[in-house]
Parts: sequence; structure tokens; C-alpha cells
Amino acid sequence: MISNVRIPKAFMLDLDGTLYVGPKMMDDTQAFLAFLREKHIPHIYVTNNSSKSAVEYRDKLVSRGIEVSENQVLTSGDSTIRYLLKHTDYRRVFLSGTSSLENDFIQAGFTLTEENPQCVVMGFDTGITYHKMEMAGHFLFRGLPYFATQPDITCITERGLTPDTGVFLAGLKVMTGRDPIITGKPAAPMVEAALERLGFPDSRTLAMVGDQLDTDITMGVTNNLISCLMLSGETSREKADAFQIKPDYVFDHIGKLFEFFRKYY
Repeated sequence: MISNVRIPKAFMLDLDGTLYVGPKMMDDTQAFLAFLREKHIPHIYVTNNSSKSAVEYRDKLVSRGIEVSENQVLTSGDSTIRYLLKHTDYRRVFLSGTSSLENDFIQAGFTLTEENPQCVVMGFDTGITYHKMEMAGHFLFRGLPYFATQPDITCITERGLTPDTGVFLAGLKVMTGRDPIITGKPAAPMVEAALERLGFPDSRTLAMVGDQLDTDITMGVTNNLISCLMLSGETSREKADAFQIKPDYVFDHIGKLFEFFRKYY
């Protein structure tokens, strides 16, 4: 823990492994979130899982007793859509993703097609097929711009660890030699999307609270956020000590973070 205290004025909050682990809500999660609401501290819930929409995550959080609006949930799919709309003129997209992600793209005005797409987007496609991988490879060989919602190798589910988008990206890398532009965590587009949603201009006083070193903490440190590692999810203290990128703070769980910061508000 560093000696010079950096006090967040807003929070980006990871979900699984941070606010809850599987079906179990972390101790003091509700108290911490109630404190943020009471003090009118801006906060947004962020997830790199692009297989579900913000609405689906909102409903999941509400079912767990968390007060949240759809606009307070930011997925890596949302970040990807925002990036393409703001920074490119690509509107014909070859997308490998779930029906939820497809619907989000369509509602944002994109045409999803295998006929002369302008770019390739790889999401966390839980129903990915050989045909989709084949088509993505063909388009990458043709030189189409290439994006991915997230680089995660695995995802925790009720069944244990399952392959995530990074597995598909690795296969396409072996096939084509190409790497995508990442638009979710740990890349800057996710931070930009969060700042825009929050209406908050200063990333230096925005905290990223999460349990993943490769995504949450790497994004926090490389984008000059206040990085807060939770040891309640996938990361042990030994793993954190061995990781090259160091967070500003390390807490056993969200309750310890709450206990530490609440005295500054």
C-alpha cells in the first residue's frame, strides 16, 4: 500500500470476484454501495463479459438486491460499439458474438453480415462455430480491420473455468498472425466509455476496483486510474506480489476497501 493516499471521486466496479463471488454477495457490498449513493459518489459497474447485455446485467444485479439502472452498467460490448461509432466509419460488421451482443449492435445501427463487411469483431461468443472462425480468418487474411471486445482467456462460470474470447483470438493469431484492437478492459476505450457515462472528466481520481491483474489492474495502472485490487476473486496475494504491474491498493475484499476509504468522505 502506498503512503500518499489517492482518494477516488468516482468508482468503476468490477462484478464477479469483487462485489460477489458466484452466488455469494461479498460482506459489506450492500453497505459500500449504499454509502456511495448516500454521498452521491459517481460509480459504474463494469464487466468484460460481452456475452450478455447491460440490461441482462442490470436485471442480475437487481435480483441480488443492488439498486442500479441500465446506464450504470458498462460491458465490453458497449465499449466496442461506442468505439466503432466514435472513431470509425465501419457500419457493416462481421461479428462473432451471442444473440445479446448481436442485438446490441443492431440497435446501435450496425449491419451484421458475411457479405463485404468493413471490419471483424470478436466477442465472447458462447456458441462459436467452426464456420465463424473460418469466416473471421478469411476476412483477416483479406486485411479487414480487426477488433475484440476483450482478451480474457478464461471465464468463471457455475461449471468452473470456461474458454473466453482470448482463446478464439489465439487461434486466429496462429492462423493469420494478426492481433486485434482491444476495446474492453484493459484498453483505454473502456475507460473513455466509463468517463463519458459518468460525466466525469478526470481519470486521475477515478478508481478501478477489481480482482483481475491482467485486465482490471493493468487498465487502472496504464490509464493512471486509482487501482484497487481485490483478493476476493481470482488473484492471491502471492500472485499479486509476482505480477510486474503494481496496484495502488490491495484489499482482502470490498469491506476492507470500504473501511479504508469511508473516513475520507
